[in-house]
Amino acid sequence: MRRYLQQGRGKLVGHRGRQGALVGFAATVLYLLTMDRSVSWWDCGEFIATGHLLQVGHPPGAPLYQLLQHLFTLLSFGNPMLVAPLSNALSAVAAGITVGILYLTMRELRVSWRGALVGAACYALCDTVWFSAVESEVYALAMLFCAADVWLMLRWRRTGDARMLPLVGLMLGLGVCTHLMTLLVIPALGLIYLSGRRMARTKPYVFIFAAFFFFIGLTPYAIIPIRAAADPPINEMRGSFESYLKREQYAKAPLYPRMWRDRDREHWREWTFSDHGLAANAAYYITYQLGFMYGRYLMYNFIGRENEHWNIVVLYILPALLALWGLARHRRRSRWDFWIVMALFLMGGIILNLYLNHPCYEPRSRDYVYVLSLYALAVWIGIGADEVGGKWKTVILIAAPLTLLAGNWSDHDRSRCHSVHDIALNHLQSCDRNAVLITLGDNDTFPLWYLQQVERRRTDVEVYNVGLTGWSETMDIIASSMGHRPVYFSQYFVDRYADYFPGRLRCEGFCWRLVSTAGEAGDTEPLRRHIRDSIEWHITPHEYLPRVSRNFLRDWERNTASIK
Repeated sequence: MRRYLQQGRGKLVGHRGRQGALVGFAATVLYLLTMDRSVSWWDCGEFIATGHLLQVGHPPGAPLYQLLQHLFTLLSFGNPMLVAPLSNALSAVAAGITVGILYLTMRELRVSWRGALVGAACYALCDTVWFSAVESEVYALAMLFCAADVWLMLRWRRTGDARMLPLVGLMLGLGVCTHLMTLLVIPALGLIYLSGRRMARTKPYVFIFAAFFFFIGLTPYAIIPIRAAADPPINEMRGSFESYLKREQYAKAPLYPRMWRDRDREHWREWTFSDHGLAANAAYYITYQLGFMYGRYLMYNFIGRENEHWNIVVLYILPALLALWGLARHRRRSRWDFWIVMALFLMGGIILNLYLNHPCYEPRSRDYVYVLSLYALAVWIGIGADEVGGKWKTVILIAAPLTLLAGNWSDHDRSRCHSVHDIALNHLQSCDRNAVLITLGDNDTFPLWYLQQVERRRTDVEVYNVGLTGWSETMDIIASSMGHRPVYFSQYFVDRYADYFPGRLRCEGFCWRLVSTAGEAGDTEPLRRHIRDSIEWHITPHEYLPRVSRNFLRDWERNTASIK
């Protein structure tokens, strides 16, 4: 072993490795400083609760992510207020390591250390990557496995070290246990193999070992049926394990037609000239799905986006210009390497966009699914930085990441963000003792699960999401509770189903109480006392409020304006 480590090709930690570790460490520190200290919107509350207590989240599951979450949250040593920040720290560490691997990958592609540093910094500071790095979501960890697979294959091509291929197989299997997007790197891995098979001859049994280790990497999925059989409080495996893996509870988007959902046909006039036909579907794809749901996200990350705190400046377009210049120059450098990076870009961007067939409109931004294409663009930014010449080179290379840092800091510094935690807690505090609360969406459900399962807040309130419980069973729960337990609805539920309960809804705090008669709904005297005694805030004056938080607060202010 010592002799092998002394060989030039076998160095595990060389000069490049130390540089990559330093870059990754700096990115990790940045993410840890700016990460959310509590729960965030969308799936984060569900992930924290299911990871901390090893419960079963939504299909098709992320068992490896949950296991690593569980390990991180064990460091809380029983303090529930540390669980969420420790869970968020997993994403910060994974994203930071990914940045370091990106630096090493660019060095394997013969990019200078200056260019690799610029490319890695622009990737680390772009909108989508930074957003996923500071909350409990799977995409930072999934990108770590994608980056590791590409880097290991490139090392195999350069060194001929056959041990890399089984390791790639293992990383690929573990990546699937985090998110299926990790399979998108397979075409690029195939191109790397084809480009290096003459220089690195591999015996057939190595591929058998690689396949074996791939299946070993899938073994964390065994935890899903095991925990589902224990029937934990959060158990979203309805039906068989096979249907869970196939995501059968979700609608399957066809490749054609592009306009296939009802809301597509409601908004087609905004994006095309008809709601049927090949030409109309092609126009809809180009304008909305490819342009608005992908091209817009690319511009968000490397050209700029306007928000409440700053205006777009000309320098913010520098990363995009460097990427275009790197794209143009890369093919001249190496045709094989160009197509390897292009495979990452296409599979993680345009081809994925074609497969997803986004409906019009999505309930949230979907930029996180395209992070692999941003990774490829970062490589081209590094190559473009290499190709910049002239006396302004140093200024341009420093300005590109610094403008991203200045432009994105205000949106991504969540170190003092309390709004999600407070809004979720005030939903529970709006309910009387032993109440039933009916919710509809992710954002009025998952943060409440976190509070009840992790912080043990208001566990007397039973929360039912109508989308998971089902309409018929939800109506049975409401009917059986009336006269025995208070019944409350979230704002999202009321927005959709208020017509089913005419004159029987009374706003109490963030929720609506279902009362027996319309006259009781107009009684506001108990309501004033209830709001005053229950609603609490920790939001600071200079805290950044995400759009979802602003919507919740706007609804609450509107609903309670008449009783202040």
